[in-house]
Amino acid sequence: MLSEIKVALRGLMKSPGFTALAIATLALAIGANSAVFSLINAWLVPVVGHAMKLVGIGTVVGLVRALLSTRTLATLLYHVGAFDVATFVFVTTVLAAAALLASYVPALRATRADPMIALSHNA
Repeated sequence: MLSEIKVALRGLMKSPGFTALAIATLALAIGANSAVFSLINAWLVPVVGHAMKLVGIGTVVGLVRALLSTRTLATLLYHVGAFDVATFVFVTTVLAAAALLASYVPALRATRADPMIALSHNA
């Protein structure tokens, strides 16, 4: 491994133009990556994270209430048991996906908005 590093350094010393171009390209790529992900971390992660926290709380409360009301539900259901695991999992997954989409789309639109235009409309 040490010999491979030595060969690579010798090759870089022989062509300083390539070395400068490689370093400039990497610096530009790192800067662009940082800019994109700082925007995502500033807008998407907090909004969607807060929404998913609320979905988690709502899911726990809803499942507990549904499990506690199985005796009442048994009289209202036809060809489905009151404690049907597949139904509980399906409904919970569909509602969580809808909540994720409902929080992700506005947050994504907010990342695409021009801050100066948004501030001028609020004045």
